Amino acid sequence: MEVYKIKQLAFELMGNKYSPYSNEKGEKYYHGERVASLVIKLRKHIYPDDSSHDDILLVSAWFHDIMNGVENHNIEGANMTREVLSPYCAKGELDQICDIISVHDKRDFKRNYSKFVRLHQDADYLDHFGIFDVWRSFIHAIPHDQTILDIIEWMTKVRPTKNEKYRSELYFEISRKIFDEKMDFLNEFINRFKVECTGGIWDEEKLLSKF
Repeated sequence: MEVYKIKQLAFELMGNKYSPYSNEKGEKYYHGERVASLVIKLRKHIYPDDSSHDDILLVSAWFHDIMNGVENHNIEGANMTREVLSPYCAKGELDQICDIISVHDKRDFKRNYSKFVRLHQDADYLDHFGIFDVWRSFIHAIPHDQTILDIIEWMTKVRPTKNEKYRSELYFEISRKIFDEKMDFLNEFINRFKVECTGGIWDEEKLLSKF
């Protein structure tokens, strides 16, 4: 598999493409890069002795959202990936890549997914939380005429209500541990954001006690 050329192709196809949701340039390319890094890290911790599918996992991550924004983007993405990568992969490799892409957003504990599908699904999911929660809320705000107070409302009252649902959809214990740490960070950020964006001073009593 020509991994270097495949990554170059991923950038050519997605690096300058604007997201249909956020209008962020290259969103799905950079998301794919982060998922690729995350999935290999998860694999090394969970299955440290099995690097046999690392190239499959990398390419699946880079291309899994190539058709994001269209109906059934997982199936359409698998079809597009098969078309554009056929010169670079053996058929067996391409079949595995497309299998992962075709179900990457279909989390289901009852289905007999391979460990590689589950690794990809957890890595893909984890990239949407923590600092990404902050980034996404900010870039969403202005084009949708939201104010700082709207973001505070969403972060403090709406976003936390879905944490248990999101956590329950992760397969591996280490993924849940990572998710929990991301939520701890997000809660700390939200608390400070709420104080400073309403004219307060973070940790005011401690900070100013010496004056």
